[in-house]
Amino acid sequence: MKLEKKVLIKGTIRFISALHIGSGREGESLSNIGVLLDPAGKPILPGSTLKGKFRASTEKIAHAMALTACMMDKGLSGVECITDEGYRNQMIDNFRTLTDSRKKLVWLAGHTCHICKLFGSPLQAGRIFFNDGELVEDTWPGVIQTRDGVVIDRDSERARDRGKYNFDVVPAGIEFKIGIELINPLEFELALSGAVVHEWQEGATLGGFSSRGLGRFVMREVSVKQLDFLDPTRRLAALLGNGWQDVGITLLDSALQSVVATV
Repeated sequence: MKLEKKVLIKGTIRFISALHIGSGREGESLSNIGVLLDPAGKPILPGSTLKGKFRASTEKIAHAMALTACMMDKGLSGVECITDEGYRNQMIDNFRTLTDSRKKLVWLAGHTCHICKLFGSPLQAGRIFFNDGELVEDTWPGVIQTRDGVVIDRDSERARDRGKYNFDVVPAGIEFKIGIELINPLEFELALSGAVVHEWQEGATLGGFSSRGLGRFVMREVSVKQLDFLDPTRRLAALLGNGWQDVGITLLDSALQSVVATV
C-alpha cells in the first residue's frame, strides 16, 4: 500500500465514574477480581480496549450512515463479509485464483463490510491504529478502591448462596491521553471516526461492570492533524516527520456530512 496520508486524532478521556478493566487475576487488595496495572502499580488503558470500544461504536452507528457492519457473524447481521469464517471458507478459492494484486484488492473491497475495511480482516490489514492511553499523572490519586458484588439468581431474583465477591476499581476523575491514527483513510472512514468522536464527547462507557454505572467517560480536548505525502509543497516536511497540519475536527465533520447527505 502506497502511503499517501495519515490522520491523527488526539484527545483526553476523563472517567466520571470509577473504572474497572480486569486483569484476570486477584486484586492488589486481595479482592477476587483485580484491575490492570503497570509494574509501578498505576492503572493502564490498553490500546486494545480502546480499539474494541471504538469498533463497537462504529458497528452500532453504521446503519444510520447506510454503511454495512457484519458484526463478524453473517448469521447475526445478514451481511456477507470475509471476516465471517463460514463465508470466507466458501469464497476463499475464488480469491486464491486471482494472481494480480489489484484484482485481489477489488475482490476484497466487494466482499468486505465497511467496518472490516477500516479495522482489518484475516485477508487484509486495517487502516486504524490505537495507542495505549497515557496516564495524566496528577489525576491519579494513587489508590485502588474495592467494591462488593453479589451473584443474583435470575429465576428467584435472590442472591445465590456463597455468591458474594468483591472487585477492584480505579477511582473516578482519572484521565488518559489517547491517540488514534488512520492510514490513507477513505471518506466513509473519516465519517465513522467523526461520528464516534462526537459520541464519546457526549459520553460513553468503557470496561467492566458498566451496567452498574462504572466506566462512564467523556472525551475532551480533541485535536485532528493530517500528514499529506501527496502535497508537493509539504512532501519533504512529511518525509521528515514534521509536516503535521492542524486541520481540526472539521475534517471529520465534513466527511460525516458528505456521507450522511447521500443516505
